[in-house]
Amino acid sequence: MKRGVVCFIVMLAVAAALFAAGAPEERSLDLAHVFATDHPVHRGALYAKELLEERTDGALTLRIYSDASYAGYDDAVRSVRAGDLDLAPIDTAMDYYPESGVLLAPYVFQDFDHWMAFKNSEVAKELKADISEIMGVRYLEFYQFGFRQATANVRAETPDDWEDLRLRVVDFAPYPEIATVLNARPIATPIEEVYMALQTGVADAQENPFSQILTMHFYEVQDYLILTDHLLATTGIAMAQSTWDSLSSEEQEIAEEVFTAMANRIDEIVIEEYEEMFQQLTEVHGMTPVEVDTTPFRDRVGLVLDKYPEWESLYFQIQELY
Repeated sequence: MKRGVVCFIVMLAVAAALFAAGAPEERSLDLAHVFATDHPVHRGALYAKELLEERTDGALTLRIYSDASYAGYDDAVRSVRAGDLDLAPIDTAMDYYPESGVLLAPYVFQDFDHWMAFKNSEVAKELKADISEIMGVRYLEFYQFGFRQATANVRAETPDDWEDLRLRVVDFAPYPEIATVLNARPIATPIEEVYMALQTGVADAQENPFSQILTMHFYEVQDYLILTDHLLATTGIAMAQSTWDSLSSEEQEIAEEVFTAMANRIDEIVIEEYEEMFQQLTEVHGMTPVEVDTTPFRDRVGLVLDKYPEWESLYFQIQELY
């Protein structure tokens, strides 16, 4: 082989090695959730994916698993704690830190302004730090996807009206306490089985935010949209501690900003589209809205606090922010 050709090949090899050494190593972070692709949480995750890739010039990207395609809620949380999954929503850390369950207490938040006051408070900052330490994760930011409302095939306007109704509730604490404030009979059912339970009469009613009622098509098997405003569906995005520790300080700063932006974007989507979702359920899909006096239901919150006395301090701190 001629010397010139050999030199050219060597130069190409050196150039390739230098390019490879200087090229940023691409890394994909996995985020798993249980929601449909048109749900605000998934849309917020897509926003985070775009931001993360932009801020890191593609060195970090986000792979999103929707519709429980990676794991159900509980398994995803366990995977994040074990470091097998990078990111997942964590509704509450109450199994590890009982006080944090107050975020899912009925009527803890009065409206969206109250929620935003909480998110910007020292109470929220300290709670995120406590959850992170106790669960062994990096709890990045809280978000919400709307006030949960009840649906049924009868006009249930008072606690007495609910007494004989079988209400589907989320199958882990403290969600069954919604039945306590409504005075219904709780039936714990996984989300993927709710439609069939309502259709077959196994359950008479269910409760969820507008977004979930829409994406799960519950309006097809329920006539009345009962505006109880009984619980703000709050959660947050958490990162595995091992994933956090593996990031550079610059990447940690970017990740904190990106997933805070994701949480804030979910809040924005929910608030911006709240009235639109209500109109879709009532005007497009034909549900009959039922305005109720929530006072008798709020009066039953004490029954829940009696079961969870560890909530009281945080509950009243949050009330003082309103």
